[in-house]
Amino acid sequence: MKTKRTAPKKAKASATPTTPTTPTTPPTTTHASPKPVKSPVQPHELSGKDRAKLKDFLNKSDKPFSVKIVPATRKRKRASVDSQVQTDQFDDRLTVQYEVKPATNWESLRRYKKFTVGDESIAVGESILVKHNDSEERNVDPAEQWKARVLEVRALDSEHVYVRVSWLNRPEDLDGGRKAYHGQNELIPTNEMDIIDAMAVNGGLEVYHWDEEDDESEMPDPDEFFWRQTYDFANTKTFSALRLICRDQSPQNPDEMILQCSNKECRKWMHVKCIAEDALERAGKEQPTSAKKRKSSGSTRRKTKAKALSVSESCSAASHSDTVSAEVFIANTPKDHPAETTETVITGADGEKQSESVRCLVCGEEVE
Repeated sequence: MKTKRTAPKKAKASATPTTPTTPTTPPTTTHASPKPVKSPVQPHELSGKDRAKLKDFLNKSDKPFSVKIVPATRKRKRASVDSQVQTDQFDDRLTVQYEVKPATNWESLRRYKKFTVGDESIAVGESILVKHNDSEERNVDPAEQWKARVLEVRALDSEHVYVRVSWLNRPEDLDGGRKAYHGQNELIPTNEMDIIDAMAVNGGLEVYHWDEEDDESEMPDPDEFFWRQTYDFANTKTFSALRLICRDQSPQNPDEMILQCSNKECRKWMHVKCIAEDALERAGKEQPTSAKKRKSSGSTRRKTKAKALSVSESCSAASHSDTVSAEVFIANTPKDHPAETTETVITGADGEKQSESVRCLVCGEEVE
């Protein structure tokens, strides 16, 4: 038997955890400071007149630049001279062609590898928290703030620092909304881009990539923001595929446990909650006095001590109806009160508890 659920990650000797529990507070009296990029590709030095003109343009608007996505169509024979291609996204499918308007003013700004807000330095390629507006409270919950990835940093001076970003959306902010399989802190990277003032940044954010196809991949921590799926906003308006498991052929919610069949010829992953729902459904159909019908369920039930098990041990999943309940206990799972035995406990309308072995929902074999 093999289980998979959220559990604390092992410490890595070469890295220090940096996931913030609260957003970094930017100062209200200082400006974002750009840090120079060593790349030789920089605009020509502006004359005093041109610099003053550019500064005047930047001061006239809170949002002086916009990003236009150039859709990938077969009809387009060649790109505009102002078009550029953004690669190095979370997923190759998010590679996109874009234009910044007005292009001349944007290209006149110097490029930087990093920028600093308060005492925090943030580099290109890192993820950030973004305030909704300037009046937003400093210590607002990170879950309530916008998230984005830094793609490019340009600046005229410390008072005019701009960051081109791609947005990391919550599931409820995209087509289809939040589903049952989405984790509480799940984010979905997109290729929807924007240019924001660096002072809108409320600190850095560590975002973990969970590779659900790899059974050895560490699960995201309960309080950790993570991604496993992308959304192509620019071209196809589609999500990347997720791994489908269990009898119901739906993805895993990383906040919930899944169980792998121990049968070498099966080895299918199952939602533990589906095991509980299956037991509840069968219990509702069976006559409690009919030994023949109990036998047909494929599971041998035995009476178990009332109350004792549910008080001392934590179930991994439960399902309830008006008269019957089913709880699945997985031995030695990482809970405050781990169960000693793997079993499903069914409580009837009369309060009597019966225990049965856990069986695979796909092949029917007992899970050892």
